[in-house]
Amino acid sequence: MRGKSVRKLLGWIGALAVAAAAAGYAGLLPIGRKPDATAVEHAAAPAATKPTEAIAVTVAQAAARPVERRVRAVGTLNSYEDVEIGPLVDGQVRRILHDVGDVVPPGEPLLEIADDDFRLMVQEMGRALELELAKLGLGTPPDASFDVESLPAVLRARIVEKNAADTLERYKSLVDRNAITKDDFQKAEMNLDVARLDTKQRLIEAEQSLASVRHRQAILETAQKRLNDTRVVVPPLTLTAGGPQSQINLVSMAPSAGAQAPAYTVAERFVAEGEIVRAAPPTKLFRLVVEDPLKFQSAVPERFASQVRVGQTVELGVESLPGRKLEGRVVRISPTVDTANRTFQVEVSVRNGERLLKPGSFATASILIGTDAQAVTVPEEAIMRFAGVTKVFAVSGDQAVVVPVETGTRLEIADVRGTPRRWVEIVGGVAAGASVVTTGHAQLAEGTPVRVREALPPPGMPQGPLDADAKEARRMPQGAVRKEAR
Repeated sequence: MRGKSVRKLLGWIGALAVAAAAAGYAGLLPIGRKPDATAVEHAAAPAATKPTEAIAVTVAQAAARPVERRVRAVGTLNSYEDVEIGPLVDGQVRRILHDVGDVVPPGEPLLEIADDDFRLMVQEMGRALELELAKLGLGTPPDASFDVESLPAVLRARIVEKNAADTLERYKSLVDRNAITKDDFQKAEMNLDVARLDTKQRLIEAEQSLASVRHRQAILETAQKRLNDTRVVVPPLTLTAGGPQSQINLVSMAPSAGAQAPAYTVAERFVAEGEIVRAAPPTKLFRLVVEDPLKFQSAVPERFASQVRVGQTVELGVESLPGRKLEGRVVRISPTVDTANRTFQVEVSVRNGERLLKPGSFATASILIGTDAQAVTVPEEAIMRFAGVTKVFAVSGDQAVVVPVETGTRLEIADVRGTPRRWVEIVGGVAAGASVVTTGHAQLAEGTPVRVREALPPPGMPQGPLDADAKEARRMPQGAVRKEAR
């Protein structure tokens, strides 16, 4: 027990010695002398706050520029017309006149069917028509103004009728004088009735013969048409289907200088020479498409329904022509919204005079719906995004101010040195002409003191004189500048 007490006492003595040494090292209790009042007062006073150093930043001025408002869409370039051609008569294919890739205008023959039987039918119907015309004493089919009274049979019946009427008139005066018998007078009356009935019969027969002529004429025309149908030709091409929107259609699809007239292109051929084709059910012969113009069809979100209008300009791009922008025009807008995906269909007419675009190609489009002449833009490097918040740092006096913004259209603008620089439209509390931080904002927070190295004017404006900080920044090594920008 006595040894344990001694060890405990020695431990307390060691702890007091260590505390005294620490106090002497801190200057609060110098070893070997008593502390004076000045030292104690100095030790008790709080340490002075060190002033915050301003962060060196580079700024640029927000600029007002005209910005186009566009609706982005994706869709497919379709042919303006896509038709399948079939035969109107049965027969054997004698000759194929065009193949895949050929540009064929309306009325151009595509294929010929053997026509021997059809020619014989035309000749037979022609002879039957001649026979009917001979019955009427005519050499050619009469037109609609033909008068059956001029036919010989009708003229003869009219003369007989007139003679019977004159005879009856003479008998009336003779009966009054008892110069003829009553029986003779009744015969005269009967002869007039018979003559009138004969005239009516001749008129009926003439109308029948005339109807037969017209019937034979129609049969002949049908036979002639079937003979003509042995030549399969390109159908007529109508670029507009009428309606109030067709006026825009005509304007947008007016052929440019040197452009070809509207025509079809053979997309597929389904038959070969010598093959038997049928009119019912029809055998597919060719598939024709219209390559110029094309129509771009796409679904546009419902929220743009009040902004998209017929006649608006559309800029299109396709993968087969990288870097080349094509221009079209809105020609059709669906009056209804698809309830499944809340979109409505838009049709755009696109000229394709060089036929570089192919129907069925994927395309992107931007529909110009308006222009904002005073949109506020800032350099892209001034935009910061963190935790879903988009913001910029504006300089107010000598402090940084956080301004939440929303971004819009991106623009490529060349600076005074000709170097392209990307600017971004913003919507928020930044006005045109305000200074926004472009480098050094990684060290900034709301109210942080800043020191502007150089204020870059908007592209196209002359550079102003550099202040002392800007000149110092330009004298800095390039590596140091890049490091601070990061």
